[in-house]
Amino acid sequence: MQGHKPTTNAHTHLELTGLAHLYATAPERLETWMGQVLRHRRQLTKTQIYAAIQQGIKELKAAGTTHVGDITATWLSVEPLVESGLKGIVYLEVRGLNRTRAIEKLEAAKKFIHRMRRERGSSSMQVGLSLHSPYTCHPDLLEKGAAFCASENVPLCIHVAESPDERRLIRWARIRTAVNTPGIIPKLAAVSISFKTKYSPISYLDSLGVLESTPLLAHCIHVKDVEIQRISDSGCSVVHCPRSNKRLSCGRMPLERFLSTRTSVYLGTDSRASSPSLDVREEVDFACKLHGRWVNSDKIEKMIHTPLP
Repeated sequence: MQGHKPTTNAHTHLELTGLAHLYATAPERLETWMGQVLRHRRQLTKTQIYAAIQQGIKELKAAGTTHVGDITATWLSVEPLVESGLKGIVYLEVRGLNRTRAIEKLEAAKKFIHRMRRERGSSSMQVGLSLHSPYTCHPDLLEKGAAFCASENVPLCIHVAESPDERRLIRWARIRTAVNTPGIIPKLAAVSISFKTKYSPISYLDSLGVLESTPLLAHCIHVKDVEIQRISDSGCSVVHCPRSNKRLSCGRMPLERFLSTRTSVYLGTDSRASSPSLDVREEVDFACKLHGRWVNSDKIEKMIHTPLP
């Protein structure tokens, strides 16, 4: 750690620290990797997950990390992080294409967040909400979750534009949603066509008003200049995970274009299941090699020395 500067790892999944064996020795597709992670995570006990979280916290501290942005699908990393002495945000992940179950999970997350605010109001670790991605969340979940965050000043994080196939994934998610909605079957063809031709991941979120809640957007690789400008104009921030992106064959984030719009960009390691370490300083080194032709290394270094908003 340099002087008294904060050192921020803005994107982690500490509960996956125990799945480091899933880190591929060669690049593989995001969708293949995600399926493996979900299968293995379902087999873990609470004791194993807590142990993984504590190991992740230990690795963060050993790397000189002072601030963290962690996403927890099990919601089990909240208490360990609150007690860890680290600062930052722990995001409760909610996902689901079944509207009823998704909204029920959102309501549970709201109650959890309100309870933590009452009980831990002075904690240096905020509790936020993560709507996993545009293709794993019902549109009502995205819309209502973002509206809640905006109205209650709750931090929001979303994985978006990570996969080159994300436009197709959103389209099929909408078709699956339509199939589960009574009376809408005849509209499937129209839904399929419109989502094939109209919506990119960013424009889809924008159409639902999600960008108005100024979420932290994780990855943001497959974006056009007009979308980068829209992200900037909305006041959203982005978090770049170059080593994970490389390992999961996601592509190269257009970092220089984001910086040209003065968008706030953070660096994160992602999980130990997709990254060789939780040391965000190693992320800086990798990013400098990846973007050095276009971005000054001092600008990349600066990304880890700003706390999350």
